[in-house]
Amino acid sequence: MLDSWKEISLYLHRSVMTCQRWEKQLDLPIHRLDGTPKARVFAYPDELDRWLKEKLHVAEAAGEPLVRTARTGRKRHLVAVAAASLLVLAGAAAWRFLLWAPLPAPAQVPSLAVLPFENRTGDPAWDVWKMALPDLIVIDLRQSKFLDVTKTSALFQAAGASAEAEKFSPEDLKKIAEKAKVDYAVTGSLVKSGGDVVIVALVQNARTGEVVGSPRSTYRTGKEIFTGVDELSRGVKIALNVKPREIRGDIDRPAARITTKSPQAFVFYSQAYRIQGKLKFEDSIAALQRAVALDPKFGLAYRLLSYSCMAVSRPDDAKKFGEIALSLADRLEERERCAFLDFYFSSEQVGRFDSRKCIQAYEDLRKNYPYDLMLTGLTSLYMGKEDYDKAVPILEQLILRHRNRQSVFRSLAACYRYLGFYEKSDKILGDYLKDHPLPAVPKTGIEMMDILGERWKLAVSRQQFDLAHQIIDQLVSAYPNLPSNLSRKGYTYFLQDDLVNAEKIYQRFADSLDPRSRMSGFLYLAVVSLSRGKVEEAKQRILKGIETAAGAKLEEEGPDVLAERNLHYFLAYLHRLSGRLPEALGEAELACRSNGKKGLFSLRSLHLKALIMADMNRFDEFERLAEEIKGFTEADRYPLALSGYPKLRRAYYHLLGHRELLKKNYPRAISYFWKALDLLSVLAAGSYDSDHAKYFYALAEAHERSGDSGSAFPMYEKIILPTVSREFSGDQYARSYYRMGLHYERMMTNMGTPADVQERRLKAVGYYRKFLELWKDADPIFPEVEDARQRLARLEAK
Repeated sequence: MLDSWKEISLYLHRSVMTCQRWEKQLDLPIHRLDGTPKARVFAYPDELDRWLKEKLHVAEAAGEPLVRTARTGRKRHLVAVAAASLLVLAGAAAWRFLLWAPLPAPAQVPSLAVLPFENRTGDPAWDVWKMALPDLIVIDLRQSKFLDVTKTSALFQAAGASAEAEKFSPEDLKKIAEKAKVDYAVTGSLVKSGGDVVIVALVQNARTGEVVGSPRSTYRTGKEIFTGVDELSRGVKIALNVKPREIRGDIDRPAARITTKSPQAFVFYSQAYRIQGKLKFEDSIAALQRAVALDPKFGLAYRLLSYSCMAVSRPDDAKKFGEIALSLADRLEERERCAFLDFYFSSEQVGRFDSRKCIQAYEDLRKNYPYDLMLTGLTSLYMGKEDYDKAVPILEQLILRHRNRQSVFRSLAACYRYLGFYEKSDKILGDYLKDHPLPAVPKTGIEMMDILGERWKLAVSRQQFDLAHQIIDQLVSAYPNLPSNLSRKGYTYFLQDDLVNAEKIYQRFADSLDPRSRMSGFLYLAVVSLSRGKVEEAKQRILKGIETAAGAKLEEEGPDVLAERNLHYFLAYLHRLSGRLPEALGEAELACRSNGKKGLFSLRSLHLKALIMADMNRFDEFERLAEEIKGFTEADRYPLALSGYPKLRRAYYHLLGHRELLKKNYPRAISYFWKALDLLSVLAAGSYDSDHAKYFYALAEAHERSGDSGSAFPMYEKIILPTVSREFSGDQYARSYYRMGLHYERMMTNMGTPADVQERRLKAVGYYRKFLELWKDADPIFPEVEDARQRLARLEAK
């Protein structure tokens, strides 16, 4: 804040008289404490900067004489005086830069919650401000880079009705602070003093009850309450030992600029905000409409209106109010603006989906608030796009402040795991568990499930299967009826190639009375069948799952539809594998049609459909589907496509490589397959395009057919890693062992010592045995089985 005409003139490099003239002629944004002409003036640097950029430049362009021009014919000695003046101004500018330069947000700052105030005026008309005043203070203080202020909604969610009590004892404050995880609490009262109303705030250490400050402000009418809150906010910062230079360099737009100038409009907003937090959206909408009727430029109210209308399925109104809020976005506090832009640009029904604009909003927020938990929305976007390297530095910063936030630790550990930094991932999880030991008898499943679930994924990635089973047994013991834990147990067996035990667990799902569990059970029983080479058995199991889906009432969107889509997809894959291309195409079309509006999850179905078209020599349709898949990487077409998903272009390049492979143009096929692999986040299993094994297998087969088995071998090796998703590629997984056996058998004829030849023979034997162990009862459609038996017999005879 600039506290006088002198400071304002220094900041603008103009005389006091020029600045006073600009106020009258060009609306220079000058404020007065009580609104009277003789009151002390003050101004905000960010408002002056904006004014300089906008109005002043416009006036200069129009030729208005803003500054008196020097007369010609001055004496030469005045040049020296002017030069000296420039040096003085340069020095003043340097000093101003040091004084007002933006300061970065520190990692550790005081955390606080603002609670309701008491009305001690004796006038019931002030009762509405008991809740509205703390809401206004919260909005104003949340601008600060040097405080961590809990939002009203988050406070109510953490502490419930106790956060809206009439009065608070020291013990009440301590309990609320513990639930909200804050260090300080702000409460206070409104009292009468003659004809004035005085706001007295008490800033207390919530754990000790010590009052560390009691800022106050005085005013006569409700209209002055906004400037009063501006003063209170400064007082709260002083009470919490925020340094003067930090206060000067903080973000602190006037409360009226980021809310409204109408006290009554804000009261309606406050009421709506608290009502909406209790999920009474229709009542919230009514109050908000009264607020915007009083102030049509109340951006914050329109932002909440859009959200509330969306919550009660009024998309047209949500879109209308969202567009108005977008036009008033500069009147929102920066964090509220980011939250709104994310809401607006991530919803097809409210705005035009564009995650690039969501990301830009978050990145803008990050510049000033690098420790704000809202940035987990940005890390989710980056992780969804498999840009884990971009998510890591954000999460590493968040962890410095939010040591109690399990979700931040878990996300960072996941990113490290995806990037292959297993030791770092293990350390992050260990650090959290060291400070937050898991209870012997868990109260809730969330924390234990998430942290142990991530430890299980890490153990699987490191092929530490004994540890993976221990972790799952711990979860199953604590939550025996939770299907996801049992499913993890089955998946661990599956990755170990212990198909007998995996099948036993999946059968329990298939025997369930719940349709969704039955569909999942039959799907994964079919996965086990394919892993054994039993294609026809897999088909029968899939058909039972489809029959279950037909007899159930499935929602139009949601996990049930995803389960049904997986069934059709896998049946199409099985039909193609057995050479029944018309049936495969029909099932692929069903898998594509069942995707509803959220079309990105149909990517793998479109991809499979394109492969089938190529097998049927229907290349015109193949090319059309390939271009459609390419569209996922370029356009803002689907909400879950995250507004252009560059790494999904791997599916497009895979199709182009397959086309060239069919034409026996092996160099070009290999080139395209490498392009696909360059876009593959190898360690990120289970993305939109499902199994990643197909990318390695395609490249390996292209090398193999070109006669370069040496280049094919490392690709086959990749497929058998547990970090490469292969649930629906059991045939490629098993055949990889067969191909690696062939490679070493061929190598036996190469030059080398007898010991080298014997080593290669033993490796070939090992791979053939593994292949036959998996496919000992495979369907007769696979000639590799009999070939492997004969080759193994010859090698063993030697």
